[in-house]
Amino acid sequence: MTTAEKIAMGIIGIGMATTLVLPGRQTSKIIDSISSLFRGSLATAMAAPRR
Repeated sequence: MTTAEKIAMGIIGIGMATTLVLPGRQTSKIIDSISSLFRGSLATAMAAPRR
């Protein structure tokens, strides 16, 4: 794992933990946005249309 990957996973992990702890949680929105980020990145890498 490269340093950039470790940093990215750390930021995502801290964001997820913070979202779960804070009042007025919006965990589902955070998970959806993270998954759409990865799907969009994968679609770009594969030169496929985003859905």
